[in-house]
Amino acid sequence: MKLSEFNSSIRTLSSFFAEVGLWKATVYMTSLPRSEIFNKTCLTSVNYVEIYEAGLSLSHYNILLHDYAYFQFSHTSETEYALAYYPNPRLSGCTEAVHEFRDLEKERDNGILSAEEFDELVACMPARGYVPRIRFEYSAKQYRPVRHPGAHFHIGMSGEDRWCSGRKLSPRSFGMLMAKFYYPEAWWSGSRFSLSPEEQETVAALSTCFDERLLNSIKNDGVSQLLTDYEKMGFHLSALLGQSEPNMTF
Repeated sequence: MKLSEFNSSIRTLSSFFAEVGLWKATVYMTSLPRSEIFNKTCLTSVNYVEIYEAGLSLSHYNILLHDYAYFQFSHTSETEYALAYYPNPRLSGCTEAVHEFRDLEKERDNGILSAEEFDELVACMPARGYVPRIRFEYSAKQYRPVRHPGAHFHIGMSGEDRWCSGRKLSPRSFGMLMAKFYYPEAWWSGSRFSLSPEEQETVAALSTCFDERLLNSIKNDGVSQLLTDYEKMGFHLSALLGQSEPNMTF
């Protein structure tokens, strides 16, 4: 993926999150620059809360969501890039925790709580990690058939789990997938599949459907070129099989 395409995808994703009401801020509209402090934290700590809070305090992210989860998108070359979703370990994935946080925000904004009291109460909220950290990496340099997939997902903090992918993903597709999986209330309100069967096939429903937009984005991202015929026969994450792409054999 070219850098210009990568950066354009970040901007499109930022607009999407604003559209669905999940957006909080955008710091970098382009590939994330290197942070020695954040990288050192990632290398020396196995504590997700510590890593997450390092990125948050440094504003070392592209897009911040309303629950203070954030995305990091890094591009090194056309065949070397990484996409990451860092959920808030105290809020993301827990409706009750989000409601508690919003109530604290209102008390702060209304002068009931000082900024210091607000920060202390938020810090005391339990970090249960309802949603795992998700990373997608595409790397020709690190690719080793079967042993180290070129396109793969890391789920959680292990670092040694590499869920092989048959497709490349752009920041836009990756971010929309996180929205679909972890923010279903925002997602399904814009999906035609939440409508009656008769309404799902209307022109209006098709033209605005989030699932259709995600499908088109994934199609445009293309297949991974870092996958042997042997690997294609094994288990891997993929999409758009069959009639959509008749030349693909997975």
